Amino acid sequence: MIILILIIPFIASFIGYFIGSKNEKYRDIFNVLFTAIELILVMLIFPNVKNGDLTYFVPNIMGTGLFLKIDMLRYAMLVISALAWFLTTMYSTQYLLKHKNRNRYYLFSMLTYAATIGIFMSENIINMFTFFEIMSLTSYILVIHDEDKYSHEAGVSYISMAIAGGLVMLMGIFLLFDYTGTLNIGEISKTLPNLGNVKYVISTLIIVGFGVKASMFPLHTWLVKAYTAAPAPASAIISGVLLKAGLFGIIIVVDEMMAGDEKMSFVIFVIGIINIYLGGILAMMQRNIKRVIAYSSLSQTGFMLMGIGLIGILGKEGGVAIVGTILFMVNHAIFKILLFLGAGIIYMIYNDLSINKIYGFGKNKIKLKIIFLIGILGITGIPGFNGYTSKTLIHEAILEAYHLTDNIFYKFSEIAFLLGGALTIAYMMKIFIGIFIDENSEFKGQYNEFVHKRALMPMGILAGLIIIIGLFPNGIISSLNLYASSLHAHGLEYVNFFTIDKLVYSLITIILGVSIYYQFVDNYFIIHHDKKKMYVNPSLMWFDLEKDLYIPVIVNTFKFFSFFFKHIDNWMIYSVKKLSNSVNVVENLDSTLLLKLEEKRMMVDTSTDTFKHEFEEKVMHSKEDILEKTENILNLSSEAKPLLKNVKSINELIIFFHKRITSITYSIFLFGIVLVLSLLYVFLMR
Repeated sequence: MIILILIIPFIASFIGYFIGSKNEKYRDIFNVLFTAIELILVMLIFPNVKNGDLTYFVPNIMGTGLFLKIDMLRYAMLVISALAWFLTTMYSTQYLLKHKNRNRYYLFSMLTYAATIGIFMSENIINMFTFFEIMSLTSYILVIHDEDKYSHEAGVSYISMAIAGGLVMLMGIFLLFDYTGTLNIGEISKTLPNLGNVKYVISTLIIVGFGVKASMFPLHTWLVKAYTAAPAPASAIISGVLLKAGLFGIIIVVDEMMAGDEKMSFVIFVIGIINIYLGGILAMMQRNIKRVIAYSSLSQTGFMLMGIGLIGILGKEGGVAIVGTILFMVNHAIFKILLFLGAGIIYMIYNDLSINKIYGFGKNKIKLKIIFLIGILGITGIPGFNGYTSKTLIHEAILEAYHLTDNIFYKFSEIAFLLGGALTIAYMMKIFIGIFIDENSEFKGQYNEFVHKRALMPMGILAGLIIIIGLFPNGIISSLNLYASSLHAHGLEYVNFFTIDKLVYSLITIILGVSIYYQFVDNYFIIHHDKKKMYVNPSLMWFDLEKDLYIPVIVNTFKFFSFFFKHIDNWMIYSVKKLSNSVNVVENLDSTLLLKLEEKRMMVDTSTDTFKHEFEEKVMHSKEDILEKTENILNLSSEAKPLLKNVKSINELIIFFHKRITSITYSIFLFGIVLVLSLLYVFLMR
């Protein structure tokens, strides 16, 4: 069953592509059927996982063998992956009707699915890295699917960050294997925590690779472009599942391989707070629905990073953080996929997502309005909906951290957590009021016939799950306790989510969120004129981390190394020319000696007969000596000619690559910088 779950999407991707080249209708049926089979297989192994971890080893694959494992954390990720692909594949059969390259889309969507399953099942870090890189490459095709200018720009940003993060992660894996002698995650956790300061170098390098996909600050710059450029079902997958692959990797590194190291956990916790506010503030200013939801993912990632940090901070008392974080990952996948699919329906009908153009679009579309509202109630954490349960548990974990450490920082963190939730309410109110509440006669009763059941059904299923988990979360919590036990943390007993103090805290968040909307969003980001609204985005003029920092730094560093290597080139060419001239001198030396010998002979002919015989004897001896030396020189010359030929070939080769040496520099200098700095730190801290 384990190996079937892994290989079915790989096989189905190519079969589906072949069917699609003949008949697209049959391909759509085939893809929906096989994603349904995959979901059923995942659901069937639940009793086995609940009885204990499942493992499977295939030797002679990837050099170290393919080591698969399913525990409750991995199982939760498999469930949301299988559910997400089943629903988005069904949705795509409607959404992609007007898009080109549909067959290619389904091929790479299924390949991304297979790679994602591989990530979540890997118990070997090199297996995980391999699947992670496959996932990055295949999902890149989904990002650039529309192949317009913006899509390609987004694709460049996405794949550049993915490759850079992958190289940094690979460096960390090299160091990890060098110091621990193993690549199996369970064995690494017995060695890595005892390595001293070098463990922070290793874990940081690996976390950078995962942090890119998790949109962890400051590695998030690709996120909004990719989410906006990709088709709606692809955006749903990237946010709902691929982002979780990054968070999953961070959990594996921090809480398993590093055994919940407190310093590393604290850093992750602080970065989580930055993510919450950066994403939340920028989301309030956006005018495009997908950009609002994209920045929302950046902000929601912050809540999950806080949870990951709290797992290590709380130690044995971290069961509430473990359960809350995993539950948040599941909940986030559900409501974020629903919101992206809802935005996709609007784009599918009107081909635009700017609130300035589509305000009032959904006022009379009751089904879409209700389903979208349920997604908003889920993400904002309103009691009775799924987001409330996970946010409540992470809030409880923050309170536990304050009680255990008596550190005032965690008291401020609680306030930051509350305000972060209020920001979520503010920017989601902006979407809902703008699209589903405001009046616009242009859309009154129109386009209802374009909202098909094939698109609404997946959203309806997700909306139902939001309500079910919101009302009955303890069934999931009891299962997630098994993973808490594997990290030697105390699990949770039955949790009453509807106590007075929890409801009051939620009510305070709601009041603050509504206040932020009317005091800031409505006053500063919306212009009211003649009973009409115009949404503005002041952040377009703000400092852009990628455009104003990363790209200039990379370009200037590239120019510096180009200048440096250019002079290295010139020195090498100069050296080769000098060597070539020296060989030419040796080659011409033999003719010079023979010429001098001939001059001496002519002088002898003009001498008197008295001295002729005596002089000829001396000349004969001299001639023999000279001829012997000349022969040696000629031998030297004949041996030097091949060398000269090689030298000239090298010279030509260097000249050929003279203008291309900077491209080699560009390929290696980033990796070289990371390598040098990492090794320097390792040796200093040894």
